[in-house]
Amino acid sequence: MKSQKLKLKHPTRPAGLDARTWRYIKPVLWASWHAQQQTGRFKYDSYLIAVYRTRKEWKANGISKRMSRRVAKHFGTARRKETNPIRTLIDASFPDLDPKQKSRWSRALEFAVITKVLPKDLPKLFGKYGGIAGCARFAARYGPKKQRDGWVDPPAVRVARRGQASDYWATASDRSAPQSK
Repeated sequence: MKSQKLKLKHPTRPAGLDARTWRYIKPVLWASWHAQQQTGRFKYDSYLIAVYRTRKEWKANGISKRMSRRVAKHFGTARRKETNPIRTLIDASFPDLDPKQKSRWSRALEFAVITKVLPKDLPKLFGKYGGIAGCARFAARYGPKKQRDGWVDPPAVRVARRGQASDYWATASDRSAPQSK
């Protein structure tokens, strides 16, 4: 008897989800489904590119917060005020994934946003900074989510707040800890 591979259905539009939201989320769900069918080291790259591309489209159209709220509400994912739309997309499309992995992916894609890389160049960015985990580590080191009392912003955060992040991130060599005043 031949062993049959479990066939999962490709994503279809859920009931109650409007056409506009589905148009944006469909590529992400499709890439998620496709990545789960693949094997290999780089099987999630196309999924992360789809998430990043969707986030860029939302931001360009000025609907990022609104769409992430819709997606979170429809898929029943946790949504706090400060939750990044990237994290919302990852939570909605990969609900059973380890929270640590979700965090790593979202931080790596936040780093890609800061560097203003094109979606097609995302694998090159991952290669340059030591993979997804390397990008996440770099983003966490130079762009912490929480401000701690008594800490001065590292140079990269100061530069990023002035809107010149892509120039600094591409050539960052100073990886020292934040200096106190």
